[in-house]
Amino acid sequence: MDRLTPAEELVMLKLWKLGKGTVKEILALYPVPRPAYNTTSTIVRILERKKFIKHKVVGRGYIYSARVSHEKYRDYLVKHLVVNYFDGNKSELSALLD
Repeated sequence: MDRLTPAEELVMLKLWKLGKGTVKEILALYPVPRPAYNTTSTIVRILERKKFIKHKVVGRGYIYSARVSHEKYRDYLVKHLVVNYFDGNKSELSALLD
């Protein structure tokens, strides 16, 4: 699994919250000032190429949904954190969180 950029993570967080939606619906969840529609659309296409999301054609538009669950990506990030920042020692991370 690829690690997402901060901008990609934000789009995924919005899509996970929605369940499924259009670029316009994803943008509606951002605080003002929102990113540009074209910027968000580009990020969505990148996420699709990375196989994090999929689309369904509806009329002239697309409805996007996640292919990777929030939980699966979260688990990946925790493992990445433990391996790369705690030398694989889960108890160090656990102690930090207590």
